[in-house]
Amino acid sequence: MASSVMQSAVAATDAPALVRALPYIQSAATLLFYSILSLLRTVFATATLLVHPIVLLLPIPIALLLYILAPFLVFAQLLLEIMIYTPYRTIVFLADAVYPAYVFLGVACIAGALLGWTGRSVVRGVVHVVGPHSPPRLVCAQEQRTRIT
Repeated sequence: MASSVMQSAVAATDAPALVRALPYIQSAATLLFYSILSLLRTVFATATLLVHPIVLLLPIPIALLLYILAPFLVFAQLLLEIMIYTPYRTIVFLADAVYPAYVFLGVACIAGALLGWTGRSVVRGVVHVVGPHSPPRLVCAQEQRTRIT
């Protein structure tokens, strides 16, 4: 029992910084969400209090007004469905479908870059240890001809 508690304590301190920060990020996101929700409730309640007397004073009943505006409301709903909701759902679906490939290719690129950098560093180190310590001198074409003859 004591060893499992000790192992979990050691594992908690060895966790990456992002994993340790995740509870704080979740708490902040929850606080932000509920703050926005509370603000929206307040705005809605205020709007209701302001609009309610106007609605009561309207000479035209709301049902008649909605009956007259029904074609426009249906058109607006269809337009929103076609222009906003359907493209959004399509993008979300495609993003979910492509996510595994995106992660795989990202990891492959990062691993390839690290492997290439490591290889370059090893080769530079070997050349530095084995090779000459001065950079090679560039020889022009005329000097080469004089050396050959």
